Amino acid sequence: MTEYQLKGTAAALVELFADKIHQHGMYDSAGAGFYHSFTVRDNAEVEELLSAAEGREGAVLELCCGSGRLTLPFLQRGFEVVGLDNSPSMLEILAERLQEPEHQEYAGRLTTVEGDMTAFALDRRFDLIVLGATAVWNLTREQRAELFRCVREHLAEDGRFLLTVLDIAEFDGATAAFEYTSVFPTKDETSPVLCTFIDRVEPDGLRSTSILANRVQDGSVTDTAMYTAWTHLAPLSGLEQELSAEGLKLVAQRELVNRHQITRSSSARRRLLLEVTL
Repeated sequence: MTEYQLKGTAAALVELFADKIHQHGMYDSAGAGFYHSFTVRDNAEVEELLSAAEGREGAVLELCCGSGRLTLPFLQRGFEVVGLDNSPSMLEILAERLQEPEHQEYAGRLTTVEGDMTAFALDRRFDLIVLGATAVWNLTREQRAELFRCVREHLAEDGRFLLTVLDIAEFDGATAAFEYTSVFPTKDETSPVLCTFIDRVEPDGLRSTSILANRVQDGSVTDTAMYTAWTHLAPLSGLEQELSAEGLKLVAQRELVNRHQITRSSSARRRLLLEVTL
């Protein structure tokens, strides 16, 4: 699934369930549907991103658009959107959503591109480039540099690059790994699911976010899967330096209302919206 190895609680749970557990990446063909069902009703960041975009009339480039959690609200506001994602499974879900009656009226304003956000060339510039869901941390430092170069090449002169980041206070100066767990029930179109969310951060900034999903029917567990995503945290001061090194400037930041069920209980975690220009 990945070159990284699970540690801590997630590793212990995989060992506990042994050959009864299926392991997947959070965004692969198996994980995409679960991730979509898990986030489709999540409105975190939406209000703040739309507010930051207010008054702008140019096209929006959304990086890591996924299944459209942010894409659809921008389309509903009348924006033309180009959505880029490297997961064909996610883009397939987005295409299916645009066929639903409530979304068909603005489907013509969306263009999707299967591509890597660290290496894209669209031969146009955008008034707004959006990267939500703290997805900038999906990349290593070297990959972030490539992302920022691509952003610089595609951002209009007076445009804005809007990105959200997760700021974890414990990470600054941490000398040992730490983790949070949270247990909660949810459901999708298949069945109820009991989720155990495990968020682990290593001292070097490598972060694993894993969801153990136990499907339940008539009080019994019928299937067990572990979905994992790997990210690479950096101090905010370091991120600002990385932006500057690629010709971008951080001009504003604001704290986001934490509407995420899985992190709402932790006061040590802040979600920030960063506004960046050329």
